[in-house]
Amino acid sequence: MIRRLSVLVLLFFTLSSCDSQQQQEDFVQSASETPNGFARTDSQGTILDDDEDDWRVAPIYGGKVRVDPAYPNPATIDFVTIPVTVLEFNSVQGGLSIRGRDASGTLRTLDDILDATDPGAYIFRFSPALLARSGLVRLFIFDRLGELVSYGDLMVQ
Repeated sequence: MIRRLSVLVLLFFTLSSCDSQQQQEDFVQSASETPNGFARTDSQGTILDDDEDDWRVAPIYGGKVRVDPAYPNPATIDFVTIPVTVLEFNSVQGGLSIRGRDASGTLRTLDDILDATDPGAYIFRFSPALLARSGLVRLFIFDRLGELVSYGDLMVQ
């Protein structure tokens, strides 16, 4: 009886980890799709028109990290801010970085949060001029291990 229970518990954890991995892979696949909208925000971060696809958090970081929409969006050459809240101790190994593709298609680091292991509020702040392009740009937030944490779109004017 105990052996059957052990096998069932092991099977449950194996299947749930496979499901979590599949959810993460689906999330990464969604991030690689062409951007098709953006959360419109003012210069104070107030959401004027939301985009349900922007700034979702990866399944492996669900309940551990929150990302608020970039502001202002649309953006000019002035600075853009993206607030990030870490909700649990040691849920982020090391820091976070935000990246976007520049005019040549190269994935360029726009800003880093060097240490995000403690709970609290953090911000990314960068100039869209680093991308040397205009139009709708997909931005990606990665952890130090290269795992995708979140993504969202920025309209650069």
